[in-house]
Amino acid sequence: MSDFKCNKCGLTPGEPTGAAGLALEPMSKADIPVFNDYWNRVMTVTCRSCWAEWKDMEVKIINEYRLNMLEREHRQMLRKYMKDFLNLDGTSKTTGMMPTEVATNLT
Repeated sequence: MSDFKCNKCGLTPGEPTGAAGLALEPMSKADIPVFNDYWNRVMTVTCRSCWAEWKDMEVKIINEYRLNMLEREHRQMLRKYMKDFLNLDGTSKTTGMMPTEVATNLT
């Protein structure tokens, strides 16, 4: 996996990540909830530190919007935010940012 590059932070293995200077690590199968084609794609474009950031943001979004994971629309909404936050398709303009409503309520 030497050609790994995180879509969110844009770093490759061997580069330091931020002030902590931690080495960039790709995600492993143990980091994802279910292993299928979709989650395999997430795993190939997301590093562990960005995944950890998303997990924290995920809790904030679920609580702020009072999402019920039994509702299909709520799961789709959360997946949309994950796609934007982690820049899964490489086209997000708001990579790493919180949704506007969540950001305004947290400040």
